[in-house]
Amino acid sequence: MSWGKRVALGAALLLVAGLAYVATSLGVAVNRSYAPVDPDVAPEVRAAPVQPGERINVLVMALDQDALRTDVLLLVSFDLEQKRVAAIQIPRDTRAYLAGKGTIEKVNHAYVYGIVDEYGNIDPDEVFPSNLRTLKTVEGLLGVRIHHTVVVDMAAFVRAIDAIGGVEVDIPFKMEYDDPYQDLHIHFEPGPQVLNGQKALEYVRWRHNNDGTGYPDEDLGRIRAQQAFMRTVIAKVTSPGSLVRLPALLQELAGYVESTIEPSRLPALIALVAGLDPGSVEITTLPGTSASLYEVGLDQYLNYYLHDPVATRQLVDRLVHGIDPELAAEVRVEVAAAAGDPRAEAIIGRMAEQGFQVGRTDPPAELPAAVRVEPSGDAAGSLMVARSLLGACPGNRT
Repeated sequence: MSWGKRVALGAALLLVAGLAYVATSLGVAVNRSYAPVDPDVAPEVRAAPVQPGERINVLVMALDQDALRTDVLLLVSFDLEQKRVAAIQIPRDTRAYLAGKGTIEKVNHAYVYGIVDEYGNIDPDEVFPSNLRTLKTVEGLLGVRIHHTVVVDMAAFVRAIDAIGGVEVDIPFKMEYDDPYQDLHIHFEPGPQVLNGQKALEYVRWRHNNDGTGYPDEDLGRIRAQQAFMRTVIAKVTSPGSLVRLPALLQELAGYVESTIEPSRLPALIALVAGLDPGSVEITTLPGTSASLYEVGLDQYLNYYLHDPVATRQLVDRLVHGIDPELAAEVRVEVAAAAGDPRAEAIIGRMAEQGFQVGRTDPPAELPAAVRVEPSGDAAGSLMVARSLLGACPGNRT
């Protein structure tokens, strides 16, 4: 099946099966869904531990129909200090360096290499689990520390939408698509309508009509539609009427979700999600553009999504590291280090880029090799500085 026909499961699935999971402490759901990392996995492969004051970053993966590749990747960042949630959706065709493989491919290939080798054979000696290979790949792509993964089976989608009583969608135009090989037939008239689980799945699968017409920017248009769908689901799931049905929904989904989030961490996430204003949840797409590149080794052109490194850093600083440029401009930071210290220069350059007022002073005589960062201002400013330093060293595990 071509990349254009593969199902992008949609942000709604990620919200219902991913965010809903982390918002529950129901014993049955937790026990069925919790999948801790094997103790034999090497430390450098494991996810970074959450540091005090750090946002909790969760990579949610929705698998394709063969459960081999990630059709949807969503980095969800929970800010327990500021009571915020943000998410960055990463297009499945994003060109990225695959952790542990040393190759540059589509980001959705990272998951499959933890299951099979490059020849399609199951690798019994694989020491880099699929979810962690994808996590490390996205860490490198975005320059972030990711603490947990949630892997979602496609079968959860229909059940989840049905369990919340369907979702109202305003279909923008007539949708007519038929694929007899997949037994897929999508037919929608324009206008507002409530979609049950199966119809909702068809809606988020749709990319173009039989005659080729569709979203002007193809997959990016579909991603925007998915994100609008997710916002609608957020509002419904967090409404008083749906909250009473949440326990049944979570137990229904538990068999289709694998999460590395420790049950002990869930109460704080519950409190955050339960008190959220749906309008305050910011969901966006990784900045970039689509392109067709010639691959010499394959002797063919491939469609990729090329992320914008500068715009990505700015977006990650704001949504994942929790750094507000306007507030950062009011914070003075003194870096105590010897002149020319490469660590200090890197910190000074990065924090200046984020908007902080940064200066350098000589280190204490007794610690000439030390790099010490001293922020001025209130607790919020100090928290931003601490998060900036963690963000500058995404591989830091201390």
